[in-house]
Amino acid sequence: MRGRVYLFAIFLFILFFPSYSHSQENNFELGVGYGRNLFESLSTNQLLIAPAVNFKIPDMKNLWLHIEGDVEIINDDKTTVVAGVAPMLRQFLSDSITLKPFIEAGAGANITSRNGVENRRFGGAFIFSVMAGFGVEFKSGMKISYRFRHLSNAGLYSPNEGLNSHYLMFSIGF
Repeated sequence: MRGRVYLFAIFLFILFFPSYSHSQENNFELGVGYGRNLFESLSTNQLLIAPAVNFKIPDMKNLWLHIEGDVEIINDDKTTVVAGVAPMLRQFLSDSITLKPFIEAGAGANITSRNGVENRRFGGAFIFSVMAGFGVEFKSGMKISYRFRHLSNAGLYSPNEGLNSHYLMFSIGF
């Protein structure tokens, strides 16, 4: 119990520490997310680890190119590992220094350790990810966001049974 209190205190300190946003000064970001299949009959727990680099797009107000590497661990009765890279666009919706809401979307290529999860078959080891979400960046540089992530082979193999996941993401710029 005491460990949870310490983690919560560290989270609050990072969230509200009065400093200028890291994403404006530094381009690196580390994200971690927990995901589930909320509207499907699958019982997976998923962890997404997503280091990224961000580039401000010149002459485009508040638009950033977010290139994200990802390692996704999907656990049903077996463990599936998905690894890849995805370029995304992130549009900040406000110039505020305190709270900066954003939307993001992108697609990437991935390799998977198994050709399916539970009753869903990817058809092969090479799959694609399509992602979109929204969130908010705090003054400390920490971001909290929701992300929808779809995995499938985009018709390269048969069968092409995709996997849809909903993630709660936490990330910090450094």
